[in-house]
Amino acid sequence: MKKIILSITIISAFAVSAFTLPALWKADDKNSTVSWEISDKKGTFTNLAATLNFDKANLADSKITAAIDVKTLKAGNEKLEAHLLTADFFDAEKFPKIVFTSTEIKADGAGYIAKGTLKMKDSTKVISLPFTFTESDKIKGIFSGTMTVMATDYGVMKPQKDPSKVGADKVMIYLTVPVTK
Repeated sequence: MKKIILSITIISAFAVSAFTLPALWKADDKNSTVSWEISDKKGTFTNLAATLNFDKANLADSKITAAIDVKTLKAGNEKLEAHLLTADFFDAEKFPKIVFTSTEIKADGAGYIAKGTLKMKDSTKVISLPFTFTESDKIKGIFSGTMTVMATDYGVMKPQKDPSKVGADKVMIYLTVPVTK
């Protein structure tokens, strides 16, 4: 009798936990976009790899981890792309990935904010990534976000000495990540 009660308790615990754990969403890496814009330059990164354990009803246990391959940088100019991958900027040979790992996700108006660490080159900084999540058919959705980073904070650019160029290292990053369950 004790074995039956123990078995029922274990099965019940697993059944309940299955409904309380965040949903694991699979990123569509072929259709995900990571675009960037700085001053008069625009470009993209590809090969986004992401783990999205996200449930809007259970944000406390939700977590997002994403990485992009620095060598996939495109800027519309091969010479510029090659230069951006050198040690003067991203140092892609030594630091091949840019990685975001959330530590907390909270609701914010009609969207969410993922707080966490962004590791780029040899620097790791705490950031906030505002995003929205649109779900369709309970098995598909799209994560979209926009954030600003300062390239000098990560050693990707050198600080400007010319006061008229202060803020020239401000990079806008736009994310669109289609997902499925």
